Amino acid sequence: MEVLKNSEKFSVFKIREKNKNIILKIAHKDPKKILREVKLLKKLSSSSIFFKSKIPKIINFGLVKKGLSKNKGFYKQDFIKGLTFSQIIQTQKISKKNLGLLIKTLINQFLLITREKKLISKKKNSLNYIKKTIRFEFNKIKKRRLLLNLINSKIITIDGEEYKDIKFYLEGILNSRVLKKLINHHFLAEIGHWNFHGGNIIFPSNKKFGKFHLIDPDATWNFNDPFFSLSRFIYTYPHDTMEFDKYSIYSENFRPGNNKDEMNFKCKILWKKEILRKYNVAFNKFFAKDLKANPLFKNLNELEFLRYNLTIILCFIRGINSNYEQKINFLNKKSSIFQNKSIYLYLLTLKRLKSFKNFLDKKYE
Repeated sequence: MEVLKNSEKFSVFKIREKNKNIILKIAHKDPKKILREVKLLKKLSSSSIFFKSKIPKIINFGLVKKGLSKNKGFYKQDFIKGLTFSQIIQTQKISKKNLGLLIKTLINQFLLITREKKLISKKKNSLNYIKKTIRFEFNKIKKRRLLLNLINSKIITIDGEEYKDIKFYLEGILNSRVLKKLINHHFLAEIGHWNFHGGNIIFPSNKKFGKFHLIDPDATWNFNDPFFSLSRFIYTYPHDTMEFDKYSIYSENFRPGNNKDEMNFKCKILWKKEILRKYNVAFNKFFAKDLKANPLFKNLNELEFLRYNLTIILCFIRGINSNYEQKINFLNKKSSIFQNKSIYLYLLTLKRLKSFKNFLDKKYE
């Protein structure tokens, strides 16, 4: 048995059964969540030719009958040998040309399936649902003790640039007249993978980038905008940087005894030079300050581009909650350099919100 992933929520193992390798995933908490994931995997496989070819087969599922994991939910799935998209960037030598081709291939396929999604009843107001969901996640952030000073600060300086508080940007975006263009459009779907981040895309071959498999869908959604899955892929860069602790934050604001009212932060990415270069090649243009530099700006119509930006904001805000840490991890007891996943994502969220609000404001200049 080989441990592939272990967290408070799940453990994932590679085991040998009937002369072949398979994946065993066990939920440490509510078994209903993993059984819901099984249900979603089966629905995805039967929903389209695309997902039928991409989702590894479920072999077995249920409750563990004995041992330390007794009564915990589990499922067994075909094991796909290969590298994830994130591993290709982090470990494999890949040329700038091939990496660009790989990104283009994935975006095109994800965009195709996004546009083909069967939408739910037109009776549901899609825009109101997305707004309500974003506000719901924001209200959870407001209850996070460690983030209160950030939320209440009217001005925050990040890498030398001033930002207003998160509520200013969120309400400015959600109340923008530009978004009214989405009011009479219906763009929610009941079935989606919702989790195309780089760790969930597996390539069995490093030569045939068109062939890949998808694992670990997010089964928490009853429905969402199909663009959320695409946004989740583009969110891979900040997610990986946060997940692997490849960042540091310098600030005096969280040192004991600090009485400064001004919130000031400097962020640094800690990936090795070659890995950082590849992440930048893959994703930098998607996070450009000027949203018109985003490659999707030319590939999407106006309404799709608005939907994409709303869903990537949802990715960031949900990420703050999902990765909330109550403690500051100072890297040196004598310095003010630290790590905290939720603070790091909060700062990145402010950057994204400011860029999108500026984009919307310019629509009516």
